[in-house]
Amino acid sequence: MKKILLCACILAMTACKTTDIRNIADSVSDIAGAAQGNSTSVPTNQAYSHPTQQYAKTSQTFRITKPTKMNPEIGQIRPLRTEKNPQGMTKVRFEAYHLDSGAPMQSNQYLYQVSAEGWLSEEPFVNFNSKLVTINSGNYYIKAQADTGKFYASGMVTLERGVTNIVSFDLQ
Repeated sequence: MKKILLCACILAMTACKTTDIRNIADSVSDIAGAAQGNSTSVPTNQAYSHPTQQYAKTSQTFRITKPTKMNPEIGQIRPLRTEKNPQGMTKVRFEAYHLDSGAPMQSNQYLYQVSAEGWLSEEPFVNFNSKLVTINSGNYYIKAQADTGKFYASGMVTLERGVTNIVSFDLQ
């Protein structure tokens, strides 16, 4: 039993980023349960599997001007709908909201066009506080930042040709 406790202490002190303390405790209890029986016994709950980790304690610096994808994505970006416009040009209208309260916010957007191979363009389409802009259709990776600089969103969106695309940001 002392060996099991020693192993648990060593695992807890290594501070692995991907290891959850609860998973370690469950593993130790599984081992301890198996050790209480005879040495040839098999744990009775073989169908049990540890849950996958859902949260990470690592942080990634958000740089709106850098053409890189965030992992994990921040906030939510989603196309809401499209509207016909009389010019027949591809346009996009941005609506930014605070993720928790739903309050409208002012934001700046950097749209990085995505190539057929999945690469982000080095030169973004930049939009500062404009609600409606004319742009080429296609796939874009968008990074949005509130004017206050404390709330962000990132994600992919596909803009349809010849209509006004309405895109919503939930800044986190």
